[in-house]
Amino acid sequence: MTDINKRLVERHILLMFFFLYIISAKGYIEVADTLFSVQTAESIVSNGRLDIPFEANSTLKGVGGLSYSKYGIGLALYYIPIVLTANYVSWATGLPTTHLTGFLISFANIPFALLTLHLFGKTLQLLEISWKISRLLVIALGSATLCWKYAVYDFSEAMQASLLLLSYNCVLVDTKRSILLGGLGLGGLILVKLVHVVFLPVFLLYILFPKNNKNDSWKHKIYNSILYVLPTLPILAFLACLNSIRFGSPFESGYGQEASQFIFAQVWWTIPNLICSLDKGLFLYCPALALGLFGWVSLIRKHPLPGALCSAIVAINLLLAAAWHSWVGGWSWGPRLLVPTIPFWLIPVAFWLENKRYSIKIVAIASFVIALSFIFQIPGILVKDQQIHHIKQISLRSADRKHTYSDYTMAWVLLIHKLHSDEVYHVTEFGVPDNRKVDLSAFQSYQGFNIWTEHLSRNLNRPVIRWLPIMPIFAMAVLLTRLTKIYNQPINLTD
Repeated sequence: MTDINKRLVERHILLMFFFLYIISAKGYIEVADTLFSVQTAESIVSNGRLDIPFEANSTLKGVGGLSYSKYGIGLALYYIPIVLTANYVSWATGLPTTHLTGFLISFANIPFALLTLHLFGKTLQLLEISWKISRLLVIALGSATLCWKYAVYDFSEAMQASLLLLSYNCVLVDTKRSILLGGLGLGGLILVKLVHVVFLPVFLLYILFPKNNKNDSWKHKIYNSILYVLPTLPILAFLACLNSIRFGSPFESGYGQEASQFIFAQVWWTIPNLICSLDKGLFLYCPALALGLFGWVSLIRKHPLPGALCSAIVAINLLLAAAWHSWVGGWSWGPRLLVPTIPFWLIPVAFWLENKRYSIKIVAIASFVIALSFIFQIPGILVKDQQIHHIKQISLRSADRKHTYSDYTMAWVLLIHKLHSDEVYHVTEFGVPDNRKVDLSAFQSYQGFNIWTEHLSRNLNRPVIRWLPIMPIFAMAVLLTRLTKIYNQPINLTD
């Protein structure tokens, strides 16, 4: 297969995922936390200020009694052009600005999700994974893991995943330009979520560690370390100044006492739950990642330093997520706090497949698990997970909750119900032995399938809008056909 055909396949894959994510978006802001970042962006646009109305547990009062969002300023800065666009379109069309802003933000993570897929493919090539296996796993990452759900969810995990992978990829490339770009990626990651500053010493250790190559002098390593922190330190200084202006202390990020609520004594039971439980288990929501258990040793043997860095990123993220007082990630789908490191969980899968490249049995097993993992994503895409939490936490009595199914099983129950009935449920559908019913028909965002064409068709009373996904689905089918033809062309064993 020629290099031209390989690049064509890569473009086809990204374009196919672009269409997939576009039709999977929700068309409105799902997450209450996002609203505070949007309010901050709107405040910046309208009056050049950062303060927003006070909201308990989501804002913190600072200097002068003004209230500020506790969420990373990077999100608010990213939303500024979206708010400006919504304002302009509203002025030109007369449509409500709030609805336009929410609609546009529901697509805001898609560029970062596509960047993650591109970087993941490049990273596997750097790690000497064959071209066909790397393309297979790019497809698996985009469609058979939680990366699909969070590409069309307004939590910031898709953004975090792309920036963290960017930094990893760049330090592996190990050029002056890439090291500088890697530092910029980590700086952006810190702007989005300050806790990721813990990765700075890990990346610096990797840069400084002896690598037995021509550029292994201490002068070169120290120079690269300076290049890496060159964009990161000004960002940290900016955050310190911003915190001082808002809260009177460079160390107050807006979380108040909550910032210290890491409970490391609980990790002995939260880690197993984050990996294997029926409510938040990573391997339940992404079965394909479990294949990586067979590849970690091969990764570290073949590439000790990149493998160690990959392992450290996964371990640190897992430990911090498990220690956080809200380790479940709030009202979210699956183990939300682990999503930024999903590409790193998938890297060892490539080495397991690479070692067994010519085994038909292994290929069949991997193909089956990836296909199963793809199917496992469907309820998360079509069902609003907050509906599950609403039923469990609000609609059911506390005595009933011990009988209810897991979050994941509940999603399938809701999905099957939506196929043939309205939003009135019998509690026995959720495993509760009672005769009561739960009526959720008053909640507009719970109606039907949770994609933007469904919501828009109901809100505008235009059933024809429901058929809009046919066009991108047809385009995806054409791309998939062309992709299969090119992909099945003869390829050198060294590719």
